[in-house]
Amino acid sequence: MNTEYKRKISNLIRTVPFEIDSDIEIKVNKPSSASSNFLTNKEQGDWAEQIVFNAINEYSQDYCAIKYGHMGTMHAGDPGFDDFFKTYVNELKTIGKKPDILIYRREDVPKNYVLTEDFVRRAVAAIEVRSSSFLANKYSSFMKHRTMEAESTIRDIQEKIFSEPYSNLLLQKNPELYNLLRTADINSFRTLNFNLRR
Repeated sequence: MNTEYKRKISNLIRTVPFEIDSDIEIKVNKPSSASSNFLTNKEQGDWAEQIVFNAINEYSQDYCAIKYGHMGTMHAGDPGFDDFFKTYVNELKTIGKKPDILIYRREDVPKNYVLTEDFVRRAVAAIEVRSSSFLANKYSSFMKHRTMEAESTIRDIQEKIFSEPYSNLLLQKNPELYNLLRTADINSFRTLNFNLRR
């Protein structure tokens, strides 16, 4: 696929009326921390992509959208992030950036489709989503609303934990955790990490 892909891109480049350096080397700086701009930009990009994805699937009767681009929820500092990031950069260097969304005619998509090379080629369009600075206020409003919902959920859970019989059970089982949760406020919850046992 890589050879065929590169041949098609080279043919496209030759049709462009200005010069493009096809041997350019992609330089990607690995993000250093989860609090870096990388995380903020990724969140905003994911949000914009989801809006486009939902709009196509909810309002088009003839076409449907399928997510295709590099998907992952790993952030800088997570275990395995270095390998995850190397794989992503290698993909950029060999085939370029995959489009975020592929568009298909609804009748061409089987119920249990698999993203094989042949299936990808049958897409009628591909979309690379970029969040716009013009939507910054809308994104900020979305994040503010999401934060308020999360804070409300935290307060509800905290209230349930400290109602009986849970309050007394927690105090007996783990007094340290009891005191931590009893004195925690919204700001301190932001710094806590919890593991969900399944």
